[in-house]
Parts: sequence; C-alpha cells; structure tokens
Amino acid sequence: MTSRCYVGAADPHRPHIVRARFVLFDGYPTAVIPALADIWAGHARRDMHALVAAVLAHDWEYLDPTTSSGRPDWVPDVGVPLAGPDGLAAAPEPVTVFSLSQAVHLDVAWIYLIDTDTHSVAVHTGDGEAAGRYDLDACVPANPSPHVPPVPRAVASPHCCIPVPGLRR
Repeated sequence: MTSRCYVGAADPHRPHIVRARFVLFDGYPTAVIPALADIWAGHARRDMHALVAAVLAHDWEYLDPTTSSGRPDWVPDVGVPLAGPDGLAAAPEPVTVFSLSQAVHLDVAWIYLIDTDTHSVAVHTGDGEAAGRYDLDACVPANPSPHVPPVPRAVASPHCCIPVPGLRR
C-alpha cells in the first residue's frame, strides 16, 4: 500500500507558508522519518540546510538513503526522482508552495517539515494538523556506517525514533 506525502520546510519569515516536494510512495512516518535522518547523516553530512536542498531538488517516487547511482536519473543517497511519461526522471517542476491551513486540499496523507533551527522534523497529517516532532539526532545510529546493509522496512522497528515531548507548537 502507498501513502503520498509532502516533504519540505516552512518559510522562515512566514512560518505558515510551506515549500515542499511531493513523494509518491512510502510516505508513512515509519519510512520517511528514518529516511530523512539517514539522508541528513549521510548525504547532507548533518547539515540541515543541505538536507532541505536535497529534498527540494525534485519531486520523488520515494526517498531512499541507500539509493546508488544505478541509473543516471537516481540521486545517490537520497532517492528516486518522480519519473515522467518516458520512464526517466521528469524535469523538476517548481517547488510546491502552500499554507498549512489549506493542506486538506493537497490529497496527501502526511506532511513533513524540516526545522533547520532545531534539527527536527515536524509531522503533520494531511489536513495540516500537528501529529509529532522527531529529533533527527535520536533517529540515526551514533556511528552510522555506509557499509552496513540497511534493515528491510518490513523488519525495521516502527518506533526507531522517539517523538520530541510537547509535539504541538
């Protein structure tokens, strides 16, 4: 089963405005939060601004920090960009900009907002309501190794990250 979502960041000057990218598959928090943490720890080298830039570069079929350069349109250590009608990565569309109060019109199950100041990800339901906040430091191993094979999602713990107390803002 699939769950569509948006992943992005709030505008620092207008926090109710979101800039995000669409993700077609694996939009559940049990998949997206660990993927974002691994992309942050690996590809972005724990730089929150680099994480935001990587995520906002494309609309995505799915985020996957174990993606290699198997095809020229894949983004190693980030994921697989959304394919166009020819099966190759589509030319990047403009970033989607919306207000959280209007999120119900997006037809997605989840919205993830990367907070560069707190090194966390806020999780919102498809109608824009806050559902949780996860500290990325708590979601990656202390010494991640790129040579350790990933745990298949069907086996991975659904509670690999602990929500930050006081989830509502």
